Amino acid sequence: MNRERVDQLTKEIGPDNIPILLGIFTGELVTYQEQLSSGALEDKLTQLAEICHALKSSAASFGAEPLCQLAIEVDTLSKQNNLPHDQALIDKVLALLDKTHSTYMSFLAELES
Repeated sequence: MNRERVDQLTKEIGPDNIPILLGIFTGELVTYQEQLSSGALEDKLTQLAEICHALKSSAASFGAEPLCQLAIEVDTLSKQNNLPHDQALIDKVLALLDKTHSTYMSFLAELES
C-alpha cells in the first residue's frame, strides 16, 4: 500500500470520507474474488478482463500499486487477445486480491481505532 497516495487521497476527500471509500474498495475486492472463484474457465477469463479493466483506476486511486500493475498487464493482454487460457493468471490475480484486501482491512481497523 502506498501510504503517500492514501494520505493524498485523504487530503483530497477528507478524513471522514476515507473509511467509507476504503470500505467500498475492500467490498469490491471481495466481489471480484467471488466472481473469479467459480464457473467455467472461459467465463472466469471474461470476468478477469472486466475486473482488471475496472481495477486499473480504483487500485491506482487507493495506492494499491502491485494490484494496479497486475491489472494493467492483464488489461493489456486482454485488449491484445493474448490472455492465457489457463487458471494460473486467475490464481495470481486472486492471490493479490486477497493480499490487498487484508492489507486494506488492517489499515481500516487502524483508522477506526
